[in-house]
Amino acid sequence: MLDNKKVVAFICECNPFHAGHKRLISAAKKEADIVIAIMSGNFVQRGEPAVNDKYERTKKLLNNGVSLVIELPVEYSLSSAKYFASSSIKILDKLTFVDKLIFGSKINDVNKLSKLADINIKSKNNSKVKEMMKSGATYSAALSTLYGKTLSPNDILAVEYIAAIKEIKSKITPISIKRINDIPTASELRKKINKKITNDSFSQVLNYKLLLTKNNLLNLENIYLMTSDFHNAITKLPNRYLSFEKIAKLLKTKNRTLANIKRVLLNIILGIDKEDVTNLKSLPKYIRILGVKKNFLPYMQNIKVPYLLSFAPSSYKTLIKNFPKSREVVQNKNGSFTLSKSISKNIFASNLYNYYFKNRKLESTTPSFFI
Repeated sequence: MLDNKKVVAFICECNPFHAGHKRLISAAKKEADIVIAIMSGNFVQRGEPAVNDKYERTKKLLNNGVSLVIELPVEYSLSSAKYFASSSIKILDKLTFVDKLIFGSKINDVNKLSKLADINIKSKNNSKVKEMMKSGATYSAALSTLYGKTLSPNDILAVEYIAAIKEIKSKITPISIKRINDIPTASELRKKINKKITNDSFSQVLNYKLLLTKNNLLNLENIYLMTSDFHNAITKLPNRYLSFEKIAKLLKTKNRTLANIKRVLLNIILGIDKEDVTNLKSLPKYIRILGVKKNFLPYMQNIKVPYLLSFAPSSYKTLIKNFPKSREVVQNKNGSFTLSKSISKNIFASNLYNYYFKNRKLESTTPSFFI
């Protein structure tokens, strides 16, 4: 709570913002006085660039009732449902003032979802999911086998949210609202958007990295989501320039989803390795704020976690001042800054997106938040 005002949060991609998000925010307002959101940045879990950049999507959220928008780092926005959910929950829990988490699901029964979350936690402890995935099953297929039923993507995320809350013993209360089928989905809306937002823009970078790999000048074995069979398949790709989409299709197999393949390829481009994602013990060392409204400004002092206002260089000094023992940002004697691996990769990801799609200034000079 903040000054006796209840706070509810939700986790989203807003790719793009649509009627379902409006409905979720409306339901959130009925549960609490202040609504905050954690949102993926310029890359989303489908293994694709977002159709609108993170600042445009942040504005949509702020203009529709959200008071604070926090960016989910790219290493988690491009990860599996497990890490997408657990990283988001850890950030919300670290804020200490979030009372509730609201999400949409088809099952729409927190008790049933909670029971599935218990199964989920037990399966992680005895590695059943990993065993099934090693034998060729996709993550969702492995979970469906464990649960004894096939779940929708939103239900899988809901279970992961609750499992993450349980595992860290968070006091955040999960709340579900019913997913409505007559609302156009984000996927349907993306097809209508007349924009040339395509992974093929990254083909040059990807081909260069794959060429280095084939010549033993770059090791991809530690890339997040990389498996030995995937690595072998990459080395057998034709020795010619191929588009991102063509490479993804050539790597497609029965037990490997296209979304998973694209996430791996983007992890290669961005240099995201397994340790970047799976080492959640110290998360979060800091948070990235994309947007804040006037009504939330008095509460900024309640954010005890060091934060960056997006990636504006002026905010690096604030991070050092608030968290002097952190090695996330170090100011050098000449006044320049040395950035941590995470910050550097997130800046690179945004700059890559902006370079190919936005024809705009790079991340370090982009306005950091809106009021």
